[in-house]
Amino acid sequence: MEILYFSSGILAVALIYVVAGVFKLRQKIQHLDNGVDDAHRRIDNNTDELYRALDSRLDKLENRLKANS
Repeated sequence: MEILYFSSGILAVALIYVVAGVFKLRQKIQHLDNGVDDAHRRIDNNTDELYRALDSRLDKLENRLKANS
């Protein structure tokens, strides 16, 4: 009977460690997902800025070409 109590205690402790590990892993994954989302947002913002700058330059070039024609 003592062996049953001892083994069930070991099983309970192992289960607690497994549950704690799963929660820690879940938090790490959420942190990585947030980092990836932030990186995508920065890339989108930089791409938008580049498109705006390029559009502005092309508009200036187009106006110059029309003025010189």
